[in-house]
Amino acid sequence: MELWMDKLGKFPMWHSNQGWRARIVVIYPGGGWHHISDFHKLAPKGVAMAGNGVPRHKDESAEEMMHLDEQVVNVAASLASYRPDVMLWCCTAGSFLKGKGHDKKLIKEMEKATKVPCTTTTTAVMAAFRQLHMKKICLVTPYPDNVNEIEKKFFEDDGFKVPIVKGLDLIDNSIIAHVSQNVLFRLAKKAYSPKADGIFISCTGLDVLDIIEPLEQDIGKPVVTSNQASFWHAFKIAKVGEPIQGFGRLLREPR
Repeated sequence: MELWMDKLGKFPMWHSNQGWRARIVVIYPGGGWHHISDFHKLAPKGVAMAGNGVPRHKDESAEEMMHLDEQVVNVAASLASYRPDVMLWCCTAGSFLKGKGHDKKLIKEMEKATKVPCTTTTTAVMAAFRQLHMKKICLVTPYPDNVNEIEKKFFEDDGFKVPIVKGLDLIDNSIIAHVSQNVLFRLAKKAYSPKADGIFISCTGLDVLDIIEPLEQDIGKPVVTSNQASFWHAFKIAKVGEPIQGFGRLLREPR
């Protein structure tokens, strides 16, 4: 009995019936509304989430967005006592704005501070592209053109082609979180070219998960989104291999 209690004591922040399959810590910018709700839509039975947001200012420029990742390592370190199987920095702009390789740098710093396997959204997105054999991508974002150009370069520097970019010229996350699925679906359809290998809808703050499957049915190509790819990669690292139906080809395929 004493040994059993000692083992339970290693996981003080998890209810004993939660996370028996995998425990994932998610760090997100701002309120994290769609980050949290999307996780609960996607997580297979036995996979639990804990998490926290990083302090966030009101984004009014690309320069201010550059600060999104500054507290990530500190927040990750503060959550290491949760003893998760994986930690995820669930933010697209906060892992591409500082250029090629910054996502990998963040992962190294997080892992050094926590001794836990870590990933970021852009790391996950590029892994998803490779999984789905997507080399030429139509990029759809809520961002203004100057941020879109940085994101386009980030992916192209890693060997992908991004011939088409469509954005909404938004930067305030409190507005981005309320963009309708109607707007996002039609923007993605407008961005799509049959010459591309698929569509990437960027930004973890978007309410976009439920339009993935209809988009794939309409265009006949894969659709990747930030939260979908982020959680797919976290599940993969945690060795949760169960196919997940209804949210695109990426999650249906074995991991």
